[in-house]
Amino acid sequence: MSDKKEANDLEEDSTEDENENQNPEDPVAGQKQPLKSDPLTAADLSEEKYEFPTFDECESVKDKADTMPDILHVPFEDAVKNVKLQGWEDEWISKAKYIGPKLEEPRIDFVYNWVNGSQQEFVETMRPYELNSSLNDPEGVWLESHSTNRYREWDELRYSVRSVEKYAGKFLNRVQFLVNAFKTTSEDGNTETYGKQKPHWLNDEHEGAQVLSQEEFFGRDERKCLPTFDSLTIENQIFNTPSDVDRLFALSDDMILGKKHAASDIYSPLFGPTMGFKDNAYNTLSPPTEKDAERFGEKPFLIYTSWLLNRRFGARKRKGQVHFGHSLGRSVTKEAIRSFPRPSLRSAFQRFRGETGFQLYSWYVIFHYTIERHREVLLWSYIMHRSDLNSDGYLDWNERRNILRDISEGMSHDTPELYRKRLFYSVADHLEEAGLETPKVNTNILWTSMDGPITIKDLDCDAFDTEDCLAPGFSVPDSDSTSRSPVFSAAAMFDRVSRQSPRCGDCLIKLILNRRRAGLGPMLPHPVKKPAERETVIKALMRYQYTIVDPDALFYMVTDAEQAEHILLRPYIQHKKKAGQICLNDDVVTTDEGELERLRKVMKALFQGLLPEPSSFERKL
Repeated sequence: MSDKKEANDLEEDSTEDENENQNPEDPVAGQKQPLKSDPLTAADLSEEKYEFPTFDECESVKDKADTMPDILHVPFEDAVKNVKLQGWEDEWISKAKYIGPKLEEPRIDFVYNWVNGSQQEFVETMRPYELNSSLNDPEGVWLESHSTNRYREWDELRYSVRSVEKYAGKFLNRVQFLVNAFKTTSEDGNTETYGKQKPHWLNDEHEGAQVLSQEEFFGRDERKCLPTFDSLTIENQIFNTPSDVDRLFALSDDMILGKKHAASDIYSPLFGPTMGFKDNAYNTLSPPTEKDAERFGEKPFLIYTSWLLNRRFGARKRKGQVHFGHSLGRSVTKEAIRSFPRPSLRSAFQRFRGETGFQLYSWYVIFHYTIERHREVLLWSYIMHRSDLNSDGYLDWNERRNILRDISEGMSHDTPELYRKRLFYSVADHLEEAGLETPKVNTNILWTSMDGPITIKDLDCDAFDTEDCLAPGFSVPDSDSTSRSPVFSAAAMFDRVSRQSPRCGDCLIKLILNRRRAGLGPMLPHPVKKPAERETVIKALMRYQYTIVDPDALFYMVTDAEQAEHILLRPYIQHKKKAGQICLNDDVVTTDEGELERLRKVMKALFQGLLPEPSSFERKL
């Protein structure tokens, strides 16, 4: 599936929503004067006519959010309506065999969410919103503390971009910087002008660099609550960033690459995006409480988003994502965020993280939405299309008997762990067959969606019972010999195994897939009898594919100069230690200028030692 084509499909789809986020350079968009309901160009921000939306405008967004549902189901037919297949995908999905031409390496955007908190205009722009925030306490504790390290600027971005060009330049499409707009008032106080932040070292002439203020990519309603200083709010709009490719790698300025990457370390056409997870998992079974909102760090957002995912896909434990760069597709990200209309719009009016306690957690919802939709496609395909032979929406005895035979055949083989080929062991081989570069960094691959849903890994299905899992009387012909029973409705059974009883659906998939050694063919509609349905399923499985990896990445909480020298400077500079990715989180609490200056020197020595050569994105001195 062409990466650029899917990006174009996304743009086509967005035009149906009243031209939301129309490209500012589009000739149609260029025929009218930009209003607040249109994305703004850099030139628009500098013109006197622009001004930040009023608080009343943002209140209207709150009112609108309250009228929207928490959850929407996107039909698979709608999700894939613009997806185009190249011809090799059916053989690949059904049999795990690649028979096709040499594929092009995907191009990937690297997207930074960045702010220069030391810029005076930014500080002055943010101040009235800080004062108006619900987090602002009478003692001024939050006001004093919240921005100390969150907005500290140590020039990390310059070195992060150097690492991207050095280690991922081969497949780099464009570097995008998502920034804040700021307001400047003339000395006489009569004139206000607007600009957007920009790295001072950035080469303005570089065609591969794009600086986007929030006004230039936020949705029509979401722009009414700008500016925002909440990274989650910005990340929930990242799918709107304009591009000629669908794929992006989202990262922060505190993340740097440390080794050569292949595109397949991030995304490949055969196996989809790579994802990494922590060990901690969340399974919120009831509405989050005020106590949950007071938990430390990202936990309130994980708890809340887990509750939403449970309501949409069924209750299960879902792991939190690792804190490194995230591989996304704009089209799937858009679908994931918009599948939770009220939570996503409520996110827009949070200017500072934690104002309402809970917020849709971008990466967590996108990753698990992708995983769950891939699983959902398999069950939808098998129950609604492959098994319902006459497409009447009902599984009669002959159709149920076929399912029983499939299950029996799957059980007759060795356990899936022995019978099924483990494709996650042979990712590199399959990529080479397609002419693609193999992973160089994320080589510890734990699972791929071509092996089935990650939820079936290590799952014990010996006690699988069709009566409990599929429907009472499922295996008995007399159950509906005289009249139809609603429990055998294909839609009811699909909902049962996909959402109501997730473990039952997982075991059904695991047993049915065990009919064949490789591929997802046993779950697919018949290629001759139901070609249209099969094509829809193939498109959907390609759309939601994914790979689980144990990333070659290290995370450090930087606290002081001595610690940074011990855990960073000595290992990485003196002893030449390497890591695929390094994340350096600012956890410094001291306000002592002498200590901060020592730390600056250590960090400068680290960055300069790792990446001494300027990138082409930097101005020439």
